[in-house]
Order: sequence, then C-alpha cells, then structure tokens
Amino acid sequence: MVGAHYDLVVVSKVLAVALAVGLDVLALSVGVGVAQLGLGASFRVGSAFAVAEVAMQLIGYALGAGANQMLGEVADDLSLALLLLIGSLMIAKSFGYLPEAQFDTARGAGLLLASLSISLDSLGVGVALPAIGIPLVPLLVTISITTTAFTLIGLAFGARLGERYERNAERAAGAMLVLLASSFALERLV
Repeated sequence: MVGAHYDLVVVSKVLAVALAVGLDVLALSVGVGVAQLGLGASFRVGSAFAVAEVAMQLIGYALGAGANQMLGEVADDLSLALLLLIGSLMIAKSFGYLPEAQFDTARGAGLLLASLSISLDSLGVGVALPAIGIPLVPLLVTISITTTAFTLIGLAFGARLGERYERNAERAAGAMLVLLASSFALERLV
C-alpha cells in the first residue's frame, strides 16, 4: 500500500506542476486568441509554446541538478524560493504591477519572445525538480500535452473570454506556483 500511496503522490505532483505551468500558457493563449488565428497558426503557436516549456524544464533541471551537487540542501531551498518568487511575480504581473511587452505573439520574433516569456516559469520549476523529487520524463510528457491543450483551448476561446479572464488565469497560475512552493517546503520539513 505504501507504493500505491507514493505513486499517487508523484502523480499528484506531476499534475499540479503541469497545471500550474499550463495555466500561464492558457493566459497568454487567450490574449493571442483574441486575434482570431487560423488553424495553422494555432498549431504553430501551440507547438512553439510546448517546445519552449519542455526545453526550459530540461535546462532548469540541469541547472538544479548541478546546483544540488555543489550546494546540497541550500540549492533545494534556493530552488523553492525561486518557485515562490516566480509565482509571486506572475500574480504581480496579472494585477498590472509589472510592465507587459506589446508585440505580435502569433508569428516570428513575437512568437519566440512569447514562448520564452511564458516558459521562464518552467525554468524555475525545472530548477526546483531535483529538490522535490518529481520524475522528469512523466512530467515532460504531461507538460507537453497540457501546454498544447491549454494553448489550443486559450486560442479557441480567446475572442470570447477576452482581457478579464486572461488576467484571472495568470493570477491562478501564480497562486498555484506559490502554493506548490509552500507545499513542497512544508513537505521537506516533515
């Protein structure tokens, strides 16, 4: 029964991280979707967002693993603090306390910058992964699926949902990252 409990805990962590990362993607996708993109552009945006999220997770994981080898538990604490900071910044941005760049997020440099901007939280999450013990491959598969799904959902409903819900999704993603960081910190204490 201990193994089943462990599996449920791991699956819950994977889904929680994927959901937190995916909600940020949903927030941006709703904004991009207001432009009424065609099917090809929607899949291009979804693919770019998914690739950026997974790539940043991998880069963050490598940085986190390297930091753990050099710094031990201090790296774990720094990783959780970074996750908390990223969530807090997402919440601040959703309330308009941080500046927001204006560019075409559906193509070219705008798409690249949008993909990188939404995936910076994934870099922080990736750095924290060695500290929180989430298996990498299931997480990356789940993130790529949820990112693509959230992107397509956000684009499809973007015109109808508008600015109001874009901010709320970003707030929810930030709050979820803050809660995850707090939960993982409490788990380490127990």
